[in-house]
Amino acid sequence: MNPISATVPREHDASQARFWTLALLVTGLALLLRLPTLAGRSLWLDETYSAWFAAVPLRELWTSVPLYETHPPFYYTLLKGWTALFGTHEAEMRSLSVLASVLTVFALPAGARLARLGAKAERVALLAALFLAVNAASIQYAQQARPYAIQALAGSLAVFFAGMLVLSFVRPDARRWQWIAGLAVSAGLTMWLHNTGVFAALGLWTGMSVALLMATPGPRRPQILAVAAAGIGALLVWSPFVPMLIKQNAAMAHLSYWIRFTPRNVTAAWTVISGGQVLHYPVALLVLLGFAWLWQRARAHFWLLACVLVLPILALAGYSYFVKPVFLSRLFLWLGPLGMVLLALGVVRLPPRWRLPSTAVVLALSAYAVLGFYRSHTEDWRGMLAQVARESRPGDVVLAFPNEVQMPVTYYMRTGPAVAYLPGPFPALHLPRTYTGNSGAPNIAPEDVARLRALTAEHPRVWLIERLANLYDPAGIVMNELGSRYRLVKTIEGNGANIRLYEAVTPGT
Repeated sequence: MNPISATVPREHDASQARFWTLALLVTGLALLLRLPTLAGRSLWLDETYSAWFAAVPLRELWTSVPLYETHPPFYYTLLKGWTALFGTHEAEMRSLSVLASVLTVFALPAGARLARLGAKAERVALLAALFLAVNAASIQYAQQARPYAIQALAGSLAVFFAGMLVLSFVRPDARRWQWIAGLAVSAGLTMWLHNTGVFAALGLWTGMSVALLMATPGPRRPQILAVAAAGIGALLVWSPFVPMLIKQNAAMAHLSYWIRFTPRNVTAAWTVISGGQVLHYPVALLVLLGFAWLWQRARAHFWLLACVLVLPILALAGYSYFVKPVFLSRLFLWLGPLGMVLLALGVVRLPPRWRLPSTAVVLALSAYAVLGFYRSHTEDWRGMLAQVARESRPGDVVLAFPNEVQMPVTYYMRTGPAVAYLPGPFPALHLPRTYTGNSGAPNIAPEDVARLRALTAEHPRVWLIERLANLYDPAGIVMNELGSRYRLVKTIEGNGANIRLYEAVTPGT
């Protein structure tokens, strides 16, 4: 037996074992960083929405809920099944997002190896996975019972499959139909997980079209058919939601949005992609170096990834500026894995003596951002409502507005006095007044004063739970009415939400 031929398989096996060991170590690091504060933080309002909708009957979730909720029902359906298996406490609800976030980290090196992209691509993917594992934004949204971490997994897979489809026209690849099918499913799921997923699809298909047109040789017919087949497949996956989306848009047409968009908000998207404000410029510089390498060595992927990274942000910014202000930084979490791949590519492009120091700087700044997240606070509904339950007395009445406060109250306040919601229980549909957040949560209006007086009559103490009073009651109708008959004796602040205790004014005081 030739000793050389016997040595090569052993070296290959050792290299493969080392690669998967490193991939699992980075994935384990990602998991460890996503566990602190997972159960320690109270659910904030949007997370209690998730708990609320995951608890409604499945038929209602897919028929009546989309008429007033602004998100697709797909995530709530996943969460419904997840909580049925594991429970509804904070950590259990959030663990679905943790799982998706950790899988996204693992998918970067696993994709490079399974696609047989070569040793250099695998090193870049491992480094990108390390950067994503310590990315503060990825950690933050892994700890939220919301769809963004799962959309990041689906979106990053869609970018990977789009890149492989373009590559199949650069060099022969018998797996082209696998890439088409993978792109169709992952892009369809990306759109199912949030209404703004259509902007992700815009970036993907524009990027593939530009890449193939500008930098890919060969006959155009197979390229057009491949891109079209993937697009049709994605539309088929997403198509059951289209009738719901049309109804949602009709219901949302009259909403008075609470978001105020300005062009400078675009930088907030980069904060989420890079992992924090402290990383803005270092990450931007290295990403530009990564793009420079792509321009020199992989022109087609330069065009693809540039369109995917830039176009959804600009398109959503334009939509928010000219149509409806829906621009939120968390909508771009799905671009974080791509940003970390470009970052890793930029590091690898540096001269060898600068690679380790630059990696150390990025990791140190990321650690600083992660510690900042651990020390940050969210709306403390758990603590506030527990205090109301402890300190309430017989005869107390509790009022709450906007009525979407019903979600955290239902989740956390199992004991204590009953709560009356203003202007009515959620969802209060089709009332002749302004709606701000969604079609089930109307603003306070002067006609609510009569109900307010009836609810508080003969009650010596009134608890008022309010969130964003400046938006839902800009005229101060509720607090002015209570202030005319009661005196404020206590305020419980919950980082975005407040609870006030009023006592009746007695003669001589």
